[in-house]
Amino acid sequence: MDVKGLKSAYQEADRHKWTKEELEEYEYSRMRETDEIAEKLLVEEKKAMAIAKKLIKRKLSNEEIAEDTGLDLEMIEALRNEMEQN
Repeated sequence: MDVKGLKSAYQEADRHKWTKEELEEYEYSRMRETDEIAEKLLVEEKKAMAIAKKLIKRKLSNEEIAEDTGLDLEMIEALRNEMEQN
C-alpha cells in the first residue's frame, strides 16, 4: 500500500471516533472540495471547446484537434456539426 492509500485508510478508521458534528463538517468540506474540482474541470472544458472551435475554422482534422485540446473525437464531431448548422 502506498503512502496515500495508508493515509486514506487511517482517516477512514479515525472517522469512526468522530462526533456527528465532526463527521458532518468533514462531509461538507469534501462536498465543497468536489464542487471546486468540478468547476475547474468545467472551466478547462470550456477553454478546450473555444480552442476547438478556432481549430475547426482553420480546417484541422478532428484527430489533430483532439490531440491539441484533449477533447474526445465524438465531442469534436458534435461541435463541428453544430458549427456547420449555424
